[in-house]
Amino acid sequence: MRLNTVHLTPMTPFNSTVIIVVALLALFLISITVSKYAMHDNFLRTRFIMSALFGFIVLTLTISFWKFALMTLPFTVPSMLVGIGLGYLIGVRTEQQKILTHGIEHYMERFARIEHKDVKNLTWWSLINFYSIMCGLILINLIGFTNVILQGSPGFIIATSVVGAAFIGSILPYLYHLWTLPCGERC
Repeated sequence: MRLNTVHLTPMTPFNSTVIIVVALLALFLISITVSKYAMHDNFLRTRFIMSALFGFIVLTLTISFWKFALMTLPFTVPSMLVGIGLGYLIGVRTEQQKILTHGIEHYMERFARIEHKDVKNLTWWSLINFYSIMCGLILINLIGFTNVILQGSPGFIIATSVVGAAFIGSILPYLYHLWTLPCGERC
């Protein structure tokens, strides 16, 4: 009786990339969970989460597709610009309106409270935690699909990069808003 042997093949660069970006995703998700307990100030925690999400997306795309940066630029630049426009129109304008309506002190005190009208109107803050986790999971799945199942298909590399650029663009205006608000004694 002969036993079947399994031949192990060395990992391809794409497979090792997926392992690295999954580890980054785990680090990102752990950091936002820990921030819930380590940072009691909702404003500072949100600023940290959105900054971490931005860093995660940039690192993940860079690690995964740095060789294809020039190929994706004609597609990612417009995607990022659309993301910036949407991030500003949906997110920053909503938050600026809250500041104008109630004042900066009230805004900072009630920063993380989600009101019924926020959910009903789908305003930026009502989606922030969902958005950050959703972005990470969508991006990691697209990268895994592109690199492992499709083995680096150029069309899907471009598509994944376009989605990532749109995520980055949508986060940039909100990050700017968060980092330019006066946080007084909080910082």
